[in-house]
Amino acid sequence: MKETSANKYYLNEFSFDDGEYEIIFNIVDISFVYETITVAITRCGKITQDTLPLLRDKDDKLYFEFGLFYENKIHIDEFDEVN
Repeated sequence: MKETSANKYYLNEFSFDDGEYEIIFNIVDISFVYETITVAITRCGKITQDTLPLLRDKDDKLYFEFGLFYENKIHIDEFDEVN
């Protein structure tokens, strides 16, 4: 079943260790129509925002690619709800 409610993911958080720093992602927006995800990225105390293509893997799970060469798959079902 494909998830189509962007509200379910709003501001959910995911922590990722790139081997050098801990990077925190917060979901700002998901567009299932345009197949994009906008995330706030906190790294070394600096916050940036990026809009990336939203992709599906062979198991139909949503993810985006991140890194200098987009080598890391970040699955959105691994994000936690922040209260």
